[in-house]
Formats: sequence, structure tokens, C-alpha cells
Amino acid sequence: MQLFVKLFINLLFALILNVAVYAEGTSNGGNDFRNTAAEYQEKAKEFGDKGKYDVAALYQRLAEIKLDAANKADQGKWDDIDWSEYEEINEKISKLMHHKK
Repeated sequence: MQLFVKLFINLLFALILNVAVYAEGTSNGGNDFRNTAAEYQEKAKEFGDKGKYDVAALYQRLAEIKLDAANKADQGKWDDIDWSEYEEINEKISKLMHHKK
């Protein structure tokens, strides 16, 4: 039962992130992306401080992707934003967090 609950929470987390990504695309400019990037940078620092450098590096990369998206959004280049790597990294984080619990 605990495994089911953990899996459900991970899936819910992934769904929320995906909804947030698409919702951010409707705002003006890239400020929402920058705010999310700052949150990812904070998570990267927290995981780095805990010695979980693999997870920290993944969160840092998510921040970089969000900052790139912010710059493209500022220029009105919404169609140039590619979320494929972002989605892959979120899957990796989910798997790492599931295995480390």
C-alpha cells in the first residue's frame, strides 16, 4: 500500500508540473519561467547541501531550461521553446527520488 501511495504522489507531482508548464506559457513574457527557475535553483542547492549531487545537477539543468524559455518568451518566440529535455529530466528526478526513499 505504501508503494502505491508513493507512486500516486509521484504521478500527481509530475502532472502538476506539466500543467504548470503549459499554464506558464499563457503569461506575458518569461517572468513565470524565471520564478520557476529560481525555485529549481533553490532545490538544486538544497539537494547539493544534502550530498545528493545527481539530483542537484538535474534541478540545476531544469533551471537552465526555464531561463532559456524565459528569454525566448520575452522575445515572443513561444513556438521555439522545446520541453522534451525538461520532461525527460522530470522523469529522471521522479525515478531517483523513488529509489532513494
